[in-house]
Amino acid sequence: MKQSAAVVTAAAVVGLLTRAPAFSAPAQKPTFRTGVDLVKLDVSVLRGGQPVRGLAKDDFVIDDSGVRQVVDSVTEGQDLPVNVLIALDVSGSVSGDKLANLVDAGRQLNASLRPDDRAALVTFSSVVQVRVPLTSDRAEFANALGTLRGEGPTAVRDAVWAALQLKPDDDSRTMVLVFTDGVDNASFLGPNDLIPAARRMGIVVHAVELGPALNYRSQARSFLGVLADVTGGRQWNATSSRDLHSLFTTAIDEMRARYVVTFYPNGVKRNGWHELKVGVRARGEVKTRPGYFVGAPE
Repeated sequence: MKQSAAVVTAAAVVGLLTRAPAFSAPAQKPTFRTGVDLVKLDVSVLRGGQPVRGLAKDDFVIDDSGVRQVVDSVTEGQDLPVNVLIALDVSGSVSGDKLANLVDAGRQLNASLRPDDRAALVTFSSVVQVRVPLTSDRAEFANALGTLRGEGPTAVRDAVWAALQLKPDDDSRTMVLVFTDGVDNASFLGPNDLIPAARRMGIVVHAVELGPALNYRSQARSFLGVLADVTGGRQWNATSSRDLHSLFTTAIDEMRARYVVTFYPNGVKRNGWHELKVGVRARGEVKTRPGYFVGAPE
């Protein structure tokens, strides 16, 4: 049975926040044992802006909390399914041609997904709505895009949090794609609420922004830049809404081009945050999450 769109209110955000494992205290100090505690990373390697293909285990270097690790496996992600959690700004400033171009970009991204990919749609203005829960039903997603209207202020941070909660409870690869054209002026959550939680969740967040150059960001752009950094994602700027289709395509292509790199932590026995440094022996720009958190939820 088709589900109706869910509206995320401030009270609901508080409830999600207080129940989320990302904010829970660790129960006890774990001891890593080979073959037990696998860490999986989505790693982007670019050279000259283009993905570097054909890398193997010996090409990657990983330090966990300053301790060199042995890479267990490396898989090119281009053939692996992806969950795409899309959060779209439908505030009052996104109307007319902007909205038409946004809907068109969303439809083309939806059409480009593979049969084993899944997608969810979250929209935000003064309220956050889960329009489509995670699904492989392309028609449901396309139909939801056709109902969008631009009105009200902008709650970027609350929408990102709602999108993060849609991650399935399995081992599948997940990315969040956020689009906005303005400053967050309606969220209940602040950056200090969301950033620490997002970096623990292991979900890549890509951001596409419509507006001025990224070197001179507003409050919302600064937040999304930090969010992309702490989740191993990337941030792109659109100078025109006509660019949204190509940037949405770039975001999903970047995710598919990533390597899935795994290792079993060795020589590290502490709870809490584990800082990671990931590099490649060949020349290339490496992008992945900067660490992971160890701790049982309350």
